[in-house]
Amino acid sequence: MVAEPVQATVETLRSAYLRVSDFLVSSLDQLPDPTSIKNSRLFQYLSTTTQQPPGPNILANHTSLKQKYNDHKYEILSVLTVGLGVAGYYYYQKRLLAPYRNKQNKRRVPKLANGARRDVVLVVGSPTEPLTRLLAIDFEKRGFIVYLTILDDKDFKYIQSNGITDDINYLNLNESDNYDVAFRKFSHLLNVKVVPFQGAESHVLKLSAVVFTPNLYFPLGPIENIPMSSWAKLQDKLGVYFRIIGSGLLDIVRDQHSKVIGIVPTIVSSLQMPYHAPETILQNSLKSLFAILAKELSPQGISVTQIRLGNLNLSNTRVLPASRATRVSNIVEAEVRSWSEEMRSVYGNDFQKAQARSSPIGSSLKTKGLRDLHHLLFDLIFSRSRNPLVVYYGTGARAYDRIASFLPVSFLELIS
Repeated sequence: MVAEPVQATVETLRSAYLRVSDFLVSSLDQLPDPTSIKNSRLFQYLSTTTQQPPGPNILANHTSLKQKYNDHKYEILSVLTVGLGVAGYYYYQKRLLAPYRNKQNKRRVPKLANGARRDVVLVVGSPTEPLTRLLAIDFEKRGFIVYLTILDDKDFKYIQSNGITDDINYLNLNESDNYDVAFRKFSHLLNVKVVPFQGAESHVLKLSAVVFTPNLYFPLGPIENIPMSSWAKLQDKLGVYFRIIGSGLLDIVRDQHSKVIGIVPTIVSSLQMPYHAPETILQNSLKSLFAILAKELSPQGISVTQIRLGNLNLSNTRVLPASRATRVSNIVEAEVRSWSEEMRSVYGNDFQKAQARSSPIGSSLKTKGLRDLHHLLFDLIFSRSRNPLVVYYGTGARAYDRIASFLPVSFLELIS
């Protein structure tokens, strides 16, 4: 019974195979002879060679492209500059700042098992500067042992009459003409065992970072109208950095494996704005100083990082554009009134116009506060990876620095 269906299937397949074979054979018989196809008019027409169109003139195309580039050179360079800026900003945000942004919101210095503090931050700057005081206070609140420098008699008098907080310690560099004495005392303090409270285990302190804070207030006006006393003070401010670096601070940094962070405002110095000569000269000098110092100390495993500042809001309140414009106008008018009649007639109008149009990007409502700056400093100090040489913070910091780097001087004259 089983063989009959199988036999029927085989017969059906054989019949289909034979029908297909017969069809193919009959179709082949109906095809024309190859010789007749070759001798046909259609084949001869298709086989004839047609003249190829002339190839492109490479030299002419090159000349045309060169002419188009010359005609639209500035537009092309502007597009390339913007494109590189956007690409660099994206890379910086996604790759370089990613390790710092993934931190927890509450940044606190780890304490020892007995609850004692160990990590020390040396803040190099004048306590009369508001930003210096705010940074020192924040470091202390986050759990650092803070030492703030006293650079001159003015700083000492300010501390005596305006105590910042009892929890901040001071490194008095004004006690002697030689900074080496003060830094030897500071080094001894870091290497002496400390007993935080009775019965606790002793430990030594650890200098985690040295943070150089900026000067924010400079004289304004034409170079020829700035008195020699102001230039002498500017020279003293710059000389303090060289004296500190050359008086044993770097020996302590090497011994403690500390990080060095320099905070430098960048907008005015990048644009080299008129009537801001003292500020521009000092800030550009500090940029060069920290850049060279970073290259010299990098082979020794010491991290030196610049934080280039843009616009900051040092208060908790936002300043409206109209209010800020009025305040700037009053300052400018008071400055001009202090000049001699000759200086007012030569520079007065241009000075007022320059200050009126020198409002930086985002200088009103979009300025950044200090919270993220505190976080950035904390993350740079405790970063386990290699810190970048330059970090930007504040509205306009990166934009103006990049503009000054890429665009020609003639274009910068339109901005400043």
